[in-house]
Amino acid sequence: MRSALFLFFPLALLFGSCGDRSQQVTLEINLEHNGVPFKIGETLYEGDTVIKFELIHFYLSQIALGDEVKESVIFVNAQDSASMHYVLPLTKKVDQFSFGMGVDSINNIQDPTSFDSNHPLSSSNAMYWSWATMYRFFKIDGRVNASGILGADDQLLAWHTGKNALYRTKEINTTIKPGAHLVLTFDLATFYSGLRLDTETMTHSMVDDYDIAVKLSDNLPAAFSLSVQ
Repeated sequence: MRSALFLFFPLALLFGSCGDRSQQVTLEINLEHNGVPFKIGETLYEGDTVIKFELIHFYLSQIALGDEVKESVIFVNAQDSASMHYVLPLTKKVDQFSFGMGVDSINNIQDPTSFDSNHPLSSSNAMYWSWATMYRFFKIDGRVNASGILGADDQLLAWHTGKNALYRTKEINTTIKPGAHLVLTFDLATFYSGLRLDTETMTHSMVDDYDIAVKLSDNLPAAFSLSVQ
């Protein structure tokens, strides 16, 4: 009897593990630049211009599998691996993945001080604009230099988008089954495509730089792609 019990427990763990995977999918968020994976702090080039991204924070909202929202909002910090990996419940095959880029209008009126520090919308993430009483959607900081070499004459880069009118959504029609691994890739080069890196490096979504925020926001749907593994 004792040997039978010892045999049972490993099998129970094995089938229990398989059962968990059959009720969920995993979501991984990756960064690319012109299709090549990169990490914060790496030196990148756009023609002769050198770029270094030093901070990439953003929100994704209303993440849905099929017609069911699985996550209301998540906060992505490119320097924190934990914020780029998620488990989403899924019990049956669906044919669509959809999400919003930024904070949806309902969450955008929340008070950041009302959340625990580990909540995506907490003030601890420093994504709330007190002057606008709403959240930044994307907060991307760095430096650029047209000479091709970073140095004392670098130009600061700060792309901070927000406001409800800049919220964008995307729907991807693809078959997703329980147990799948989803990789959502954000390509920075596509995000700033069409912008001049000598004159359009700063926006806080205010009147005098709002057109830059619109360009960046309009590029977002094309900047995100999904693969199902």
